[in-house]
Amino acid sequence: MDRLRLMETFVRVVETGNFSAVARESRTTQSAISKQVQALEALVGVPLLSRSTRSHSLTEAGQLYYERCKQVLDTLEEARIEVHRADREISGVLRVAAPAAFGRLHIVPRLPAFYARHPRLKVDLQLDDSFVDLVVAGADLAFRVGELKDSRLVARRIGRAHRATLASPAYIERHGEPCKPDDLLAHNCLIYTGLATMNEWTYLDTEDKAHSVRIDGNFQTNSSEAIREAVCSGLGVSYSPLWVFGDEIRAGRVRRVMTDFRPPSLPLNVVFQPARRPSLKINCFVDFFAEAFSQDPDIAQMLDAERI
Repeated sequence: MDRLRLMETFVRVVETGNFSAVARESRTTQSAISKQVQALEALVGVPLLSRSTRSHSLTEAGQLYYERCKQVLDTLEEARIEVHRADREISGVLRVAAPAAFGRLHIVPRLPAFYARHPRLKVDLQLDDSFVDLVVAGADLAFRVGELKDSRLVARRIGRAHRATLASPAYIERHGEPCKPDDLLAHNCLIYTGLATMNEWTYLDTEDKAHSVRIDGNFQTNSSEAIREAVCSGLGVSYSPLWVFGDEIRAGRVRRVMTDFRPPSLPLNVVFQPARRPSLKINCFVDFFAEAFSQDPDIAQMLDAERI
């Protein structure tokens, strides 16, 4: 078997995390996939995977070789697209990871317009509110809302998510409307555990002076979808991105409160693996959504590229 095919098998084993998944994809046996990886190790001359009875992990050499394999395969895929698409259409599968609510509300509704431009491109969208490991998920890119902490990634900032303090009219009628941060001490605050400082809400006043308040409440969750439902049900007050509540605010089911005190906005980035030069399909996908978000009143566009 040629080295390129062995490299493709090795990359998929790393991305899926197991031999059996790759065997199912290739319609072969787990033993055959294992032998292919062993054959590649023999060609390279060093172990690429550290194996145990139930799992495997990359060796230091394996991590380096995996990154180089991805570069080679990505380059070959771009070359294939260039020479075979007479109509200049981009094709293939793009694996995208995103927070659940963001994906449902702001990626999926825009896909028809995206497919109108790129009808031969397929999108595999993985929705998860936790930060997805791109290698483990086999993702080409991921949308991240919030400050980035992983220095191994390369990021492109495509906007900032504005936030606000929100409550339903029913809740305000029963409990009154908070007007300043200290008022929140008397309110049931809905806590999103995805925030690093989930029990402390920070605001900037009209003069950009910072104010922080320790909040408490009877409901907390790691799901922004659950926060939205709790606010709409009149359970309490939230400190959330406006894009989570766009339809509810426009329909009057949710109101912004404490408008003289604004939470700091959150950066919206697309992140890539550092070993991978963004391919044509990645670039066209990111460019499309950067353009779309520039027209969204809840997401201010800030186009730039940066290493984090």
